[in-house]
Amino acid sequence: MNRKTSGFIAFAASLLILSAAVQATMMLQMNLEEMTGRADKIFRGTVINVQQGTIEAGGAELPAVTYRFKVEELFKGEATQVKGDKAVMEIRMIGSLVHSKADENGNMKFSPFRDVPRLDEGGDYLLFTTPESAAGLSVTVGLGQGAFKVSPVDGADGEYLVVNEFNNAGLGLNGAGPVGYVELSTQIHALLGQ
Repeated sequence: MNRKTSGFIAFAASLLILSAAVQATMMLQMNLEEMTGRADKIFRGTVINVQQGTIEAGGAELPAVTYRFKVEELFKGEATQVKGDKAVMEIRMIGSLVHSKADENGNMKFSPFRDVPRLDEGGDYLLFTTPESAAGLSVTVGLGQGAFKVSPVDGADGEYLVVNEFNNAGLGLNGAGPVGYVELSTQIHALLGQ
């Protein structure tokens, strides 16, 4: 094989690898009805514990993060534990809490799980999660689409706004941008026939 041919083959292989990486991060944009239908669990909760660990899957050890929530409102599914009037939910997602760092040559290695939402301890979230896999892993429906940060409205006691990682675009909630928690929860209840 001459030098020109081997250079072309290397270039073509690089394009194939790049296109596979781009396709791996593309996802289906869903509206609220589709997300509600695909979710195994829908709940609002406060993250009370975050633990980095690993999980065995397919003969490999993969990084996983376990999030434990104090459930504030359960729309769909069942809590992991119920003690008295307190419900707790535990979700294990693939990924790492460790941020990417440069190696000794200054090269950055990025996590292949960068699109999986990272949730903060003490944070208040409304989550739409997938059923657990055989390995015990779950993820938010549509990745960042199914992870809504719940934030108090300044100066309005007891009022909250919710927004996902895509600024609520495509959900069918009168355009993009934060929406009131009460408005969103009312729509979820209606979609679930509650």
